[in-house]
Amino acid sequence: MIDKGQMLSRHDFSKVNWGILAVVALLFTLGAALLLLPLLSNMDESGVLTLLQTGTATILLGCILLALRHYLRPTLTYRLYEHGVRVLNHHDHKERFIAFEKIADIYHFRGCRIFCGMADNMAFRTAAEQPWHTIYSNISHSWQLIETIIHQQIQLRGPPALNSLYQGEVLSFSYLNSGPYWLGQWLLGKLQRLHTQTLRLSATTLSTSQVQVPIEQIHRLENNTQRGTIRLLDLQGKELFSIGYFSLFSADLFIALMEHMIYNRIPAYSNLAMTRQQF
Repeated sequence: MIDKGQMLSRHDFSKVNWGILAVVALLFTLGAALLLLPLLSNMDESGVLTLLQTGTATILLGCILLALRHYLRPTLTYRLYEHGVRVLNHHDHKERFIAFEKIADIYHFRGCRIFCGMADNMAFRTAAEQPWHTIYSNISHSWQLIETIIHQQIQLRGPPALNSLYQGEVLSFSYLNSGPYWLGQWLLGKLQRLHTQTLRLSATTLSTSQVQVPIEQIHRLENNTQRGTIRLLDLQGKELFSIGYFSLFSADLFIALMEHMIYNRIPAYSNLAMTRQQF
């Protein structure tokens, strides 16, 4: 029996659903009134034609909004619990509970909320071979759900990750290739197909296939949330390494680990108790 804990919140189709339905009902009512008006009054032929055209166009606009509502309706909705999230798939009518501790990768694309679910989105999965669960901003209180999942990943995976680093192990973070292609695939729900590269982090070195940076040379991390860039700088402010926040999986966990290592200048293993409190 899985201990879900108490349910904290529901995250279904956002209020935009009711707003669209209200506008559609108004358009249909107005369109029907315009179509019926010529039958209830004596008007010339040109006036009747104008009303019929206007009424038809109004109803057609309502139909377009209904189609837009169908497009915006999320396939996945969520229930937030103390120990994880319950994923409701409305396509195959299946449910799955995912404990926070089982979440392996998080992909977070931050942006404005004016595109009705096309920006400020997140996806998470339990393993590289498992499917992504997407959270679009057309989910009610999506920001709350996103921030909770990210916070839980840092709290649950941060201390064990530091423990592994102190014991000489290497942590791996996947990241997407640069360029706009990945963003289009993400918005189309094809994140699983994207080719990723690997960033490796140890207690002494950060490396990719293109660069290798000694941790001791890193003195500051700069996280530009507007541009979506993560930069590692030396003592003089020279850039040693940079990567896009929007391309790095579990970027917030990576930032938390790097900031801890920089701030503590790679603390000794005996400081692990203090490390757990900071996370």
